[in-house]
Amino acid sequence: MTRRLKAAACVAMAGAMLVAGVGTASAEPGVTPADVTLNLDPGGSTTIAKTVSTPAIPPKPDITFLIDTTGSMGGVISNVQTNANAILSNVASAQPDAQFAVAEYKDVADATPFRVAQDLTGNDTDVTNGLNSLVASGGGDFPEDGINGLFEVASGAVDFRPNSSRIVLLIGDAPSHDPSNGHTLADAISALQAADITVLAFNLGGMDSTGQATAITNATGGQLFSGINSSEVSDTILAALSNLPVTVTHELRDCDPNLSVSLTPDSRTVTSGDDAAFAETVSIGAGAVPGSTITCKVDFLLNGVLSPGFTETITEHVPKATPTIATTPSDTVPAGGKVSDTATLSSGYHPTGTVTFQLFAPGDTDCATPIETRTGTVSGTGTAASGNVTIGAAGTYRWTATYSGDAHNNSVTSPCGDEEVTVTPQQLTGRAYGLTAGASLAGIQLVNIAPTPDTGHITTTSTETTSVPCTATLSGLITGHALCAQVATTAFPGKSVATASIDDTTIGITGIPVITVKTIKSSSTTTCAGSSGTTTIAFLKVGNTVVIAEPTDIAPNTTVNVGVVKLVLNEQTPFTTPDTGLTVNAVHITVNALGLAKTNVVLASSESDIGNCP
Repeated sequence: MTRRLKAAACVAMAGAMLVAGVGTASAEPGVTPADVTLNLDPGGSTTIAKTVSTPAIPPKPDITFLIDTTGSMGGVISNVQTNANAILSNVASAQPDAQFAVAEYKDVADATPFRVAQDLTGNDTDVTNGLNSLVASGGGDFPEDGINGLFEVASGAVDFRPNSSRIVLLIGDAPSHDPSNGHTLADAISALQAADITVLAFNLGGMDSTGQATAITNATGGQLFSGINSSEVSDTILAALSNLPVTVTHELRDCDPNLSVSLTPDSRTVTSGDDAAFAETVSIGAGAVPGSTITCKVDFLLNGVLSPGFTETITEHVPKATPTIATTPSDTVPAGGKVSDTATLSSGYHPTGTVTFQLFAPGDTDCATPIETRTGTVSGTGTAASGNVTIGAAGTYRWTATYSGDAHNNSVTSPCGDEEVTVTPQQLTGRAYGLTAGASLAGIQLVNIAPTPDTGHITTTSTETTSVPCTATLSGLITGHALCAQVATTAFPGKSVATASIDDTTIGITGIPVITVKTIKSSSTTTCAGSSGTTTIAFLKVGNTVVIAEPTDIAPNTTVNVGVVKLVLNEQTPFTTPDTGLTVNAVHITVNALGLAKTNVVLASSESDIGNCP
């Protein structure tokens, strides 16, 4: 589109602007999205589509009317004065902080070739008064002194605000002397560029006849409007102010060192009121603390100016670290022993807190109901321990370990079944028999009675009772009635109990006093705590000597000698091989005298032992 056609389009737009107000952007001015919340892991990044919607008029505008007030400009000046309020109000509706200045230039031959009628102000009345003070007069030849006017405005005659959008509205109908009051076109362009001023030139006649206006507007990023008449000046000014280039850049502010932001491209220049699109990349440093919240502000500057609504806030919630938990249960232990568990956390961020250890009984394969719960504090090395737990019966137990998590780390639980502890049972052993006897004389076997009745050697890990049928009657040189034996075991707590009993027995071996015993019983009990034994005898007589006349609890290893007969009552013999146990013989009779039958008789023998104790 040529400048003339574009100017015509701008004029067409102006009528609507005067009604609706200048500066209505396609979107509400600002940055979208203005608030960004992220949950990126350390070392992660993401790209966000960022849109900066620019206002219809650039922000913080400092607008200077620089008008040729020589004699030929009367109609133009009148048009601007008549529509001054419309121009000011429409600009203010888009940018309330807009300020205006009014300056005039004439010909070098005039008494006052340049004058500032009103310096920058936000007071509309003062601006209007400044415009109304302009009077068309003077001008001795066709060229005027616009170059000098531009140089003076750019060199301090107008007190522009810092970081403002500086716009000069150059209005005239003739070119300028060059040099103009000692300043060349190049001097003016250089000054305008140094002051960051955009020139909008409104050619009411021959302003660009030598190409000066084109050079000035091109050099300052402005625009030349030609082919307009005096009645169109104000409308064209309004249209031009909403059709200015805006350069969008950005600056980071208050950013955490572990949050970086970059935009592609680094800057964009668009027409005021249009959107500037960027690809924003947000990256999180590997050193970002898990569980922390870090922020960064991105200020989007329009022509170097930060306006309200053009700041983006990025909030990054760094996810907590998810540590792994490795556990080490104790080794296999016997029933009744002590078990434990340890946990080691890794891949976390300096984990603190506690680990809850739960122990589950055999059969609870889903780890549903703990039988013991212990809590250990996580050490500086990331480990925790349950401490010892006294275990119960044999079987496969299971531990789980649950880390509590903390401000920087998520919780984590070891799977059920990962930490099995085998608890082995006690080996329960026992034997009981009623009677065994042997007697020989001169190499001739007189008596040879194997253990009767005999449970045999019992070995088990279970709870069970082994009984053999009682021997009702025993006849021969040794007689007896109701000889019984039994071994009873308990799996946990491990226990072995052997018992043997005889109602009555008589030992009548030739040459030896007759021995009579009634109602005798022995028992041997062994647990992991130790062994104990008991013997009770109701009556014991050797020949004519009564040793025990009434039921008696016999002290261990009571020895009685009656003639050639030696009796050991409640004979107790501990042993440790292969397991810990105790043999209890209610009565142990021996005769070892020259010329007499060598005799060895054991009555009511019980033996218990236990292995695999903790």
